[in-house]
Amino acid sequence: MIEHPTENPPQDSTDHQAQKLRLIMSWVVIVILTSFGIFALVGLTNVHKTEGDYWQTLIREQFPVLIALPMAGLGSLFVTLILRISTGEMEFEIAGLKFKGGAAPIVFWVLCFLSVVVSIKLLWQD
Repeated sequence: MIEHPTENPPQDSTDHQAQKLRLIMSWVVIVILTSFGIFALVGLTNVHKTEGDYWQTLIREQFPVLIALPMAGLGSLFVTLILRISTGEMEFEIAGLKFKGGAAPIVFWVLCFLSVVVSIKLLWQD
């Protein structure tokens, strides 16, 4: 019996397709994040057109919570995805703990998010 190459693709071909799909999906997420960020900023510029002053007061008083924290999360995810796209699988070591596989991007995102949140806290003037 003759085997056709299309029936049993080599393992390298399957891995290549999976990597290509991951890359495409990462770029899709980046485009969605960028679009959402732009949409949110445009929405902020139009908040003064709403009736009453509830939203204006809420955003003015709670800006770090309502706007800055979600944007910090999106920005951290953006940085994590761009790093993964440009360098491939992430792997790093901090204080004797080694992170690789699925844990590395999660820990990297948490570190980015916390650094942005601390920066916002330190630079925010009441």
